[in-house]
Amino acid sequence: MPTVDPPDAGPTPVVVRWDRLSGERWPELAALTADGLVLLVLPRATTVDPLALLAAGARAVLRDGDGVDELELARSAVLTGGSYLSRSVATLVGGRTDGGGRAAPGAPEVSLGPREVETLRCIAQGLTHRQVAHRLGVTEQTVNTYAKRLRRKLGAANKAELTRRAVELGYLSA
Repeated sequence: MPTVDPPDAGPTPVVVRWDRLSGERWPELAALTADGLVLLVLPRATTVDPLALLAAGARAVLRDGDGVDELELARSAVLTGGSYLSRSVATLVGGRTDGGGRAAPGAPEVSLGPREVETLRCIAQGLTHRQVAHRLGVTEQTVNTYAKRLRRKLGAANKAELTRRAVELGYLSA
């Protein structure tokens, strides 16, 4: 009986701990991300900027103790072409601030899905909903739904406010 090779399941994300990278961490991270999908785990007492890690090629950033649910969300986001910041990591870079760059006490956490982040970035680039739909391979109605959800979650009345909030939360650079 002939053997059949299993279908290619695609790339498998690799979980890497930031504090276990040896030597020069940034070049090592660059080498790892060039070879595959990296889900990076940060120690609780870290000073590294999670957005810099995403910019360096990590596809997801989590923290120690985030749990299996966060890991599964990150894995799912990465396997569908997105990026992911766990809730605990997102609080390091986002949320309403008290003017000093820290999240204000009682400020709600903003949790966006990978497709919402992609939509937000496209809208902030000035694309129309039709152009966003074409780029993401979804219908224009789906983009309308994402945009409404983004405006509600980010407390924005229009595209300009969405863009401002995206910068504040670290989804875009100024």
